[in-house]
Order: sequence, then structure tokens, then C-alpha cells
Amino acid sequence: MKRAFRYRFYPTSGQAEALARTFGCVRSVYNKALEERTRAYRREGKGVAALRHETGMPVEGGR
Repeated sequence: MKRAFRYRFYPTSGQAEALARTFGCVRSVYNKALEERTRAYRREGKGVAALRHETGMPVEGGR
């Protein structure tokens, strides 16, 4: 049996600002990665594997 839970939260103004900033950064990184993949496809005619792409990006925290 599968279950789903739905949660709502109401952030404070400080939390809302932090979330907006975080989502803005994530969106920027995603768009740059997508642009790089699109450019590689146009240049080489083949896609960049997601794993190869992920390993080429620096990750904070030693992961």
C-alpha cells in the first residue's frame, strides 16, 4: 500500500527570504548546467550523461 502525506508550512519573513535566495541559487545552477549540456549537444551531436555532468560540478561538504 502506498501512502502520501501532504504538509503545509508558513515561513516567517526571514525564512521566506532564505528560501527565495536558496531557490534562486538552485535555479541559477540548474540553468547554467542546462546551458552547458545544450551547448555540448549542439557542438558534438550527442548528449552529456547526467552522471558525467554531475561529477564535473564541485559540491560543498566533501560529497
